[in-house]
Amino acid sequence: MIGAAILIGSPVMAVTASRASDPEVVIDTLANEAIDAALSLPPGYKRDTVLRTVSRNLRWFGQPEAGGRAARAMTDGGVEEIPPGSKIGSHRRIPYREAFPRADPCDAGLWRQADGGVATTPREREAWAETCLVTRDFHWEGYPSIEQYRSAAEGLPAGEVKATLLMFLSNYHNVDALRFVKSEFDHDEKQLPQRVRRELAKRLAEPAILYRLGFKDKALASARAVDTFAPKADFIRLLITVGDVSNAVAVFDQLSDTPPKFGQSCFDWFLQLDLSRLGHSSAPVEGLGKFLDEISGSPLFHRICPKGLDAQLYVEHLLSAGRFESAIERARQEKSDPFLLIKALLEVGRENFRRNDRTAARERALEAAAALPPFDPGDPMGPSDRGIYVIKVDEPKRPPRNFGEVSGNTARRFEVIRLLAATGALTEADALARKQPDGALRAVALSAAVAGRAGIRFDDQAPVLSTISKEDL
Repeated sequence: MIGAAILIGSPVMAVTASRASDPEVVIDTLANEAIDAALSLPPGYKRDTVLRTVSRNLRWFGQPEAGGRAARAMTDGGVEEIPPGSKIGSHRRIPYREAFPRADPCDAGLWRQADGGVATTPREREAWAETCLVTRDFHWEGYPSIEQYRSAAEGLPAGEVKATLLMFLSNYHNVDALRFVKSEFDHDEKQLPQRVRRELAKRLAEPAILYRLGFKDKALASARAVDTFAPKADFIRLLITVGDVSNAVAVFDQLSDTPPKFGQSCFDWFLQLDLSRLGHSSAPVEGLGKFLDEISGSPLFHRICPKGLDAQLYVEHLLSAGRFESAIERARQEKSDPFLLIKALLEVGRENFRRNDRTAARERALEAAAALPPFDPGDPMGPSDRGIYVIKVDEPKRPPRNFGEVSGNTARRFEVIRLLAATGALTEADALARKQPDGALRAVALSAAVAGRAGIRFDDQAPVLSTISKEDL
C-alpha cells in the first residue's frame, strides 16, 4: 500500500498527467484519432474523401504536419491534394486570373486592341464592347464593374450594343447607374432601334426602378398595373429594405391578381417571394421584422396562409431581420425538427462570436449540442430504390422508405463541434466528436474539434470548415 501511494504521487506520474492535459498533446491525440478513424474505412473513393476532409481541417487550422499525414494516406499519396512544392498549410483562395494567368486584350484597358492600338471609330468600339463586355464569358473572372460598363456606354454610338450595356447597368440597382441609364435613354431615344427601345422602356418602367429614381407615386401606380409576379416581388423587397413597410404590405395584397407560376401553397408563395435574400444575421434588415408583424392583417396572407407562415421560413426571416431571440424561441417549438433549432442556434452563436460575446456564443453551442439527435443513416437502398422494379403478385405494400438525415444537417453536426471548441467548451466538443458513429463521421468530427481550437475568422480569406455529406458515408 505504501509503495502504491508513493507510485501514485511520484514525479513521473505528475509529469504524465501534466502532458496528458497539455493543449498540444490533446490536439495531437485528436488529430491521430481522426486519421485512425478515417483509415478504419475500406480503401477506395469514400475513404479518400474522408481523408481529404480531415487533412484540410487539420492543415487549414494550424496542424499542417498531421494534415499532411492524412493526405499522404490517400490512394494517390496526396499528390493531387498537396501538389509537390506547395505549402502544406495554405488555405488562401487564389483568384482564377492569378491561378491561371493568361493574356487577354480585354484586360489591357478600355478600347485597347490586341495589336496594341486603340478602338476609335464607332464600329471598332462596338466590336470591342461586344467582345469584351457582352459575349465574353465572365464565369471565372467576375463581371465588370459599374464604372466599366458606364465608361464603355458613354463612348458608344446609339445602337443595340450600347442598349445592351444600359440593360446590364440597370440590373445593378445602383441609383447613379440608373440615373445614367435614364438620361442616356432619353437622350438617344429616337436613335435607338425600335425593338431595343421597347425593351429598355419596359425595364425603366418597372416599379422598383421608378422608386429608386425617386418617382414614388409612379412606382406604386406601376405596381398596380404590372401583370406578372416577379416585378411586384422585386418591388416588395425594395420597400422592405428601405423601411416603407405599409406600402410593401399593400403591394403584397396586389399579388392576388398575379400569383406565382409554381405552386400555390403558403410555402410556395413565400419561397418565390424570396425575402431571405434581403439580409442575414450579420447584416439584418429591420424592415423585414416589421413586415412580418404587419402582414398578419393582410387579406391575401389570411387566404394563402390560414395556419400562418411555415416554421422554417419564419425562423429564417426572423434571423434575417435580426430578431434572434424570437427566431430561437420559434424554433424551440418545433419538437419534430431539432435541426431547425440547431440551425438557428449556430447562426446566432457565430454572430455572437463575431461580436466577441464568447459567453453567449458558448451558451448557443451548448444548447445546440444538447439538441443534437443521434445520427440517422436511413434505410438501406433496395433494388427498387436503384430504379430496378420487381413486380410480385400479392406483395404487401411496403412502408415508405426512411431517407435518414439530410446532408445539410450532417454538416451542422461538425459545425456544432467546431463552435463548441472555438468558444472554449473543449471537453464538450471532444466528447461530442467521440460520440459520433465510428468511421467517417467520427473522423471528420474529431478534425472539427481540432479546427475549432483555432477560432473562427470572418474575413474573406478565412478557411471554411471542410465537411462531408451523407452520401460520402
